[in-house]
Amino acid sequence: MFSIIVCSINRSYLEALKTNILSTIGQPYELLTWDNLASPKSISEVYNILGDRAMFPYLCFIHEDIIFQTPGWSSNLASAFEQDPALGVIGVAGAKYKSRMPSGWSTGIRAYDCMHIFHLDKNHHTSHLYSKPNGGLLEPVVNVDGVFICIRREVWQFAHFNETFLKGFHLYDVDFSFHATAKYKAAVIFSIDIVHLTEGGNFGNEWVEDTLRWHRHNAENLPQSVPQVHFDQGAEKKIRKTWLQRLSVERISWKNKMDWVKAGGSFSDPFAWPYIVLFLFGRPFRKRT
Repeated sequence: MFSIIVCSINRSYLEALKTNILSTIGQPYELLTWDNLASPKSISEVYNILGDRAMFPYLCFIHEDIIFQTPGWSSNLASAFEQDPALGVIGVAGAKYKSRMPSGWSTGIRAYDCMHIFHLDKNHHTSHLYSKPNGGLLEPVVNVDGVFICIRREVWQFAHFNETFLKGFHLYDVDFSFHATAKYKAAVIFSIDIVHLTEGGNFGNEWVEDTLRWHRHNAENLPQSVPQVHFDQGAEKKIRKTWLQRLSVERISWKNKMDWVKAGGSFSDPFAWPYIVLFLFGRPFRKRT
């Protein structure tokens, strides 16, 4: 029933994942992996190669550094897809609103962000990232985080990962969601427990440059939202502040910082000025947690 697709850079993580999937998935599956150390490619290209080889009705693109804790988790996915033929994309984290403002998938607004995933930090402490605005087992969203993306095969016939535009390891999830939801619904599922062994991601210069370029390219079609949510200038301002604050702990060049501030129109918003100062000058005085 399920084609599990993994772009691997860590053999020990991959071997642990193989054992974990075998003991938890509960339905027939195939595992398609790519050794991206032996044959390096962008994650979009790897996913397209492996996705085209997939044989089963459902394709799951997942990171190798996760542990499934729900027995028979694939049945929960299959049931969700079967109950709604328009549902094409399922994740464990995503948002109801994709801003016009440069940002990642998340908004920092509790009413919009949906997530159910556990993170294990370097000190072996587990935190539960959980937000379910409407209380359902499935929350409609317009994008899903790349740690776990499951789609029905019909979606693969409509949308692939954008390997010509995205040459690295960033924005592939936002871009795929952006195109897939032009025809299909997306949702975050709350009946699958996953532990993510690597907390956070790399939000440095490459991420900033890719994010700015993606937003310029898709500006005419942003913002994007589920039907119940509409363009909200107040939300855009909150998202601006959220990402200025989030990126203030990263190693980002002065040029890219200025490009980010200008692209977000931050100078025109007096309420954003303290966050601009934090973003531009705050890192030397802060320790990233």
